[in-house]
Amino acid sequence: MNEFATYEFVVRQKNEGKWLFARIGLIFLYVAYVVTLLSVGLLARIVVPLLALIPISLWILIFITWRYVSVEYEYSITSGVLTFTKIYGGRSRKRILELPLRDAVRIAPLDNSMEADRAQHYHPEREFSAISSLKAPDIYFILFELDAEKNKDKRRAILYLEATQKALQIFRYYNASATLVQKVSR
Repeated sequence: MNEFATYEFVVRQKNEGKWLFARIGLIFLYVAYVVTLLSVGLLARIVVPLLALIPISLWILIFITWRYVSVEYEYSITSGVLTFTKIYGGRSRKRILELPLRDAVRIAPLDNSMEADRAQHYHPEREFSAISSLKAPDIYFILFELDAEKNKDKRRAILYLEATQKALQIFRYYNASATLVQKVSR
């Protein structure tokens, strides 16, 4: 395997659960914003200037807020380091985590009941999720210790991700003793 090869996988968050409620909430916010401005305009008798202001200010509000309910998760692996990034609205990226694969305690499928129990008994203090849906196929977890920046305490953490066959090969290459591979559909 080429030591400097890079592998990337991106998955879009599906609109279900809290993400669906967040989108509906933002739509209600936008409607309430327009109704409030029109009400204030009628009371202050400045409806005509507000009719010019409302579309522009509403577009700015949507541009700023909608990206936070339109999230994609990307994980990339370069030279044995897994980098987890959130992409908001297809425009802005935020790096969430960098993890050397050799430091992983366990990499296993979540649908394996024995491994899921192991993950639960690990008692992670931090959770990271790079899955599109709880119903997604091929959800794997990575157990690891997260270094605290200032002090030398290590905190247990878990990363959920949708694994592909290529990603599993890379996981096994860099940390064979901690990786449990089952056949995946991707």
